Amino acid sequence: MNCAAIPESQLFGVNSGAYTGAVQSRAGFIEAAHLGTLYLDEIDSMPLALQAKLLRALESRGVERLGSTRFIPVDMRVIASAQQSLHDMVEQGTFRRDLFFRLNVVSIRLAPLRTRQEQIIPLFLSMVQQEAEHFKCAAPTPSPTLFQQLLCHGWLGNIRELRSAAKRFVLGLPPLCEPLVEHRAQPFKEKLQQIEKSLIEASLKRHADCVESVAMELGIPKRTLYYRLKHLNIFN
Repeated sequence: MNCAAIPESQLFGVNSGAYTGAVQSRAGFIEAAHLGTLYLDEIDSMPLALQAKLLRALESRGVERLGSTRFIPVDMRVIASAQQSLHDMVEQGTFRRDLFFRLNVVSIRLAPLRTRQEQIIPLFLSMVQQEAEHFKCAAPTPSPTLFQQLLCHGWLGNIRELRSAAKRFVLGLPPLCEPLVEHRAQPFKEKLQQIEKSLIEASLKRHADCVESVAMELGIPKRTLYYRLKHLNIFN
């Protein structure tokens, strides 16, 4: 559930007649998550008024639909993600302190995609396959030049931006819409080795570490592949 654009009625549910247009009762996302998991995406974008109501639902372990006073118990696990630091937002007064501490039981901080360059190409290739299946078309083959561009890109939008790039690539559009910005100096030879390593690792994963199948896919002899595995510190 994306908190940036979620109406209160979809979060808490609504009874028929609660407002103009509410012709029938329906459960909200919280109620629907009973005995399951509620994922709150971009909770840093949730308005303060809605934060207060969410906190009340979490502390009482239940909800009241809009237009109703009947309490509906809910037993669920809650996972929340944010693009901004919630701690900083609490200090700035833009995120409720009590809700922050209610949610901050186990915290996982993910490094920006641009600092995890070894994952960029495998993720991109996986997303290309997914988007090709979605659009029911053949997955295009990226060029070494594109791989280099992907590694040089800043990825301020992280995984979402990478997925959009994969979607544009499958649709035959330029994957990167903005001018490329290189965030750190990197020798050309090192970039090529990074691309090669990502390609081999992705192929190994697809073929369950079967060297013969990987060599066939990449069009190289098995002896050469073994040499590259050792040279690139890929342990099969």
